[in-house]
Amino acid sequence: MNKNLFHEIQTKNTLYQDVIKEIGHQLKKDNTIKSHDNYFQEVLSREKDGNIEIFPEVILPHIQSENILETTIYLIKGKNDLIKWHNKPLKLIVLLNLKPNEDPEVLIEIQTFMRNLAEESYVETLIK
Repeated sequence: MNKNLFHEIQTKNTLYQDVIKEIGHQLKKDNTIKSHDNYFQEVLSREKDGNIEIFPEVILPHIQSENILETTIYLIKGKNDLIKWHNKPLKLIVLLNLKPNEDPEVLIEIQTFMRNLAEESYVETLIK
């Protein structure tokens, strides 16, 4: 796996919105997004486009936006507790941030990762 593409985070936040705010602040600090406020709204509005739950207790919010300066995939777990999303407990959030016109090699790596997410055993290894 590309070390620059994938990031694992254990958060103390237990509410989904707080987790997204936390990640947005970090992305802004790291100069991988232009605007924290736009990012937060883009992630939340993505849910309106369709179901982001890919496995029991696992969601995959993903956005492609001009606001994103660097493509990243965050594997987010609760440090001390499960994360609450619409009153459902989550063990893992897979957050994909895709910049426009990404390099084809990176897109192939993302496609491979996404195909792997179809395998229950692969998702279970990410949860652990």
